Amino acid sequence: MDFIAGVDGGGTRTKVVCASPEGRVLDTAVFGPFNMNSIGAERFSALLRELCAYLNGLGHCRALCIGSAGVSNREMTRIVETEMTRCGMENWKLVGDQVIALNGALSGEAGIALIAGTGSICFGKNAAGEYARSGGWGHLIGDEGSGYALGRDALAAVARAWDGWGEKTLLSRLLAERLELDDQKKIISYAYGGDKSRIAALAPLVEQAAGQNDPVALEIIRDNAVRMTGLVGAVARQLGIRAGKVAMLGGLLEHDTRLRETFVAEMGARYPELICTEPEQDAAAGALMLAKEML
Repeated sequence: MDFIAGVDGGGTRTKVVCASPEGRVLDTAVFGPFNMNSIGAERFSALLRELCAYLNGLGHCRALCIGSAGVSNREMTRIVETEMTRCGMENWKLVGDQVIALNGALSGEAGIALIAGTGSICFGKNAAGEYARSGGWGHLIGDEGSGYALGRDALAAVARAWDGWGEKTLLSRLLAERLELDDQKKIISYAYGGDKSRIAALAPLVEQAAGQNDPVALEIIRDNAVRMTGLVGAVARQLGIRAGKVAMLGGLLEHDTRLRETFVAEMGARYPELICTEPEQDAAAGALMLAKEML
């Protein structure tokens, strides 16, 4: 059987969609995490071999598109190339996860996608097929509007309140009640004692405080929404996009959050011809569309 395949290589799972060359879905499968940094090179190679065995078991894969974070990592691309060669996969390509997310969210059409989860990035494509991005610089110097940014800003606001030069905030009480972060040492230990996911985990507390009209939390939300609007504007200018769709992706934008509400309002005020929309399809479907283009 001849078929094409798209792969969404995520940090917690890998989703594969197989379809006829015309695009009719034939089979789907789910494998383990695709993040080489978290699982190590040996397990990453084993995952690729498992994936290839699955594809070869279905028949002849005429085109394979894999989307994943970390594609700039040379060791990762080397391992992918080695395993693709080993299993006889001739027509394949590896692209960034933002590429497949955009194509899936807008069903392959031109437009912009803003992704806000633990991190954030804005990515777009114009009618000429040109791509552009803004953001995606990581948590140390970027990630505007992400869960990490909200959590970091919350901790900073609480620290200022503790020192007496920042406005008092409901966030101080929420951190104390939920996480027992009720003194300076505990806050410092929490902020610097783990990875960025524990900072991003504080985002719901910012949403909760904003829902109770805490001025500090509301300002954190608004500041990040404005910055996210800036990311979208930058991509629109690079691509010459004056009107079209902006797909909202990631947990902070796909759910009914105050951040989403504020972002949509800011977009309406600054870029009224760019319409914020729900994603039409998922990233694996986007990878499949790109695989079809490879025929």
